[in-house]
Amino acid sequence: MFKGAAYVLRENVSNIYRTYSISKYELKADMKDSKLGFFWNLASPAIQIATYWFVFGFIFQRSETDGIDYLSWLLGGMIVWFFINPCITKGCNSIYSKIGIITKMKFPVSILPATVVFKEAFNHVCLLAITMVLFICLGHYPTLYWLGLIWYLACGIIFSISISLMTSVLTMLARDIAKFINSIMRLWMYITPLFWDINSVSPKVRFILKLNPVYYLVAGYRDCFFYQKGILAYWKPMLVFWVWTVFFFIVGSEMMYRFRTKFIDMV
Repeated sequence: MFKGAAYVLRENVSNIYRTYSISKYELKADMKDSKLGFFWNLASPAIQIATYWFVFGFIFQRSETDGIDYLSWLLGGMIVWFFINPCITKGCNSIYSKIGIITKMKFPVSILPATVVFKEAFNHVCLLAITMVLFICLGHYPTLYWLGLIWYLACGIIFSISISLMTSVLTMLARDIAKFINSIMRLWMYITPLFWDINSVSPKVRFILKLNPVYYLVAGYRDCFFYQKGILAYWKPMLVFWVWTVFFFIVGSEMMYRFRTKFIDMV
């Protein structure tokens, strides 16, 4: 059962520099295709934030949520989604998009989901730095709890790689999986408390929604920025998060191990 997990871990650790190099190359390639380059990596989430703030904050007149001004509260959660969403949607195509390399040479296929996640992690760190500057301008000053963002970022990376291991293999088995994932992500966004406070729903619904692993990351980021309760204050969502992450990693690794020599035949 754990043979696949051991195989994936060994292959990813031994090829960590190759993963970094591919991520760096893909990042530069994306910037090269556009004259404005990295600007679009920041402009797209900024436009989405402005749209959601206008709809929920201005039209529906939400001046604050849970004692925090609505724009800051919204951004504190949405920044997580801007990282997780592309990791999963692009991660499911991580193998299929590199099929030309796989068919021409012996290649450690299991590192491909990690290359996508590391590339998006760089974009996320840059956006995070800009968000911190904005928060300071809005009166949310840095504290030691901001260091907790390192923990939650690491959790997001591991979670994204784990789920992408599974979905990337499924996409090779059936191309429609990628379209299905994109549809699921739209639903996932709205059942995650990004625009609304989870305490506004009934306890039963709240319990179900907290089974969402992304809730742990959203709550963690907002805690670091605003509430400063500490990591252990969210131990129940943390337990749920790691159960999902380990499940996705084990299943994804096992699938990757079983089909590692058959990807060429799936083209």
